[in-house]
Amino acid sequence: MIGFKEFLEEAKRGTLHVVDIDDTMFHTTARVHVKNAKGKVIRYLSNAEYNTHKLKQGQSYDFKEFKNAKKFHDESKPIHPMINKVNKIQKNVGKHPNSRVIINTARSDFDDKHKFLDTFRKHGVDIDKIHVHRAGNLPGSDNAASKKVKIIKQYIDSHSHKKVIMYDDSKTNLQALLNMKKEYPDVKFIAFHVRSDGRDRKSTRLNSSHIPLS
Repeated sequence: MIGFKEFLEEAKRGTLHVVDIDDTMFHTTARVHVKNAKGKVIRYLSNAEYNTHKLKQGQSYDFKEFKNAKKFHDESKPIHPMINKVNKIQKNVGKHPNSRVIINTARSDFDDKHKFLDTFRKHGVDIDKIHVHRAGNLPGSDNAASKKVKIIKQYIDSHSHKKVIMYDDSKTNLQALLNMKKEYPDVKFIAFHVRSDGRDRKSTRLNSSHIPLS
């Protein structure tokens, strides 16, 4: 149990709530295309498969399905327990001006921003009050977990958040968050692993190897 002074300091600096999209808020039909050196598609990866996939020499990814806003809007299935939780968190955050909710996705920009955002509105999410960060836009060859961490670091450094709570279906992404404790020992990091049915479980340590953060 934290002391009163610590409680006041935590409230002053606020909490950052970080939520993933694919297989966390929505089940997606989009697939990653794996191409060989000649540009031929040799395999299709689901979002879950992509999280742990490693390219072989000469291979590359094609994310065109993940940029298709119409496909996302028309085919994605809402995960209602998490959407309801995000709405409750957003409502509570409104009472704490130093706290905020962000969406942190491995995707890059969609081909139609408005169609993409309308997907959230269609399912009752007040997306106009939540900033969507597209980690896929960050330059470099770092994996999705490392890029997501970079975005979270920007918030900690600029807003001095005392606590970061993350909801994600990927244990790799969640482990990368927990590894941040080494760099930010004064920040409390809480990871919730979201299952396929939208239920979540708090994790203090996950069964995956150390994730390099750069």
